Amino acid sequence: MRISLCLKKFSAHAIEVIGRPIGVSSLIRPCRVCFMEFAERAVARFREIFGAEAEVEILAVGPELVKAKFGGNMCYTCGTYDYFEDFAYILGDEAGEEWAVSGYEQLDGGEYVVEFRPRRLVGRAVRHVRIVLDGSAFDLRV
Repeated sequence: MRISLCLKKFSAHAIEVIGRPIGVSSLIRPCRVCFMEFAERAVARFREIFGAEAEVEILAVGPELVKAKFGGNMCYTCGTYDYFEDFAYILGDEAGEEWAVSGYEQLDGGEYVVEFRPRRLVGRAVRHVRIVLDGSAFDLRV
């Protein structure tokens, strides 16, 4: 059995038991609740700065992944990617490790689903480009 211990504080939620034998390879890592807390703090800070033009909602959180949905007026500007990078910077500030955009996709309604990972795991972000001509959508991944 492996025990995951919250590195920020010790409380009832901070211990997570994972069904694996204890051994030399056992790891101590922050618990899932702590990952959610740092992501929620990042969302709160992002909303303080960009709340008038950008909406963000956390879809998934893990030790090496934060998936978020972005919406609002920012989706219709040429600087949309800058909002993603700003959120990655805030995530890194809250997590204590630099984070980056690992990929994103634009949804039919104009919103974006963006994946963030620690920078050490990101080579190059996968970008989704949607071009709409005469009602037909063309999707490109670059």
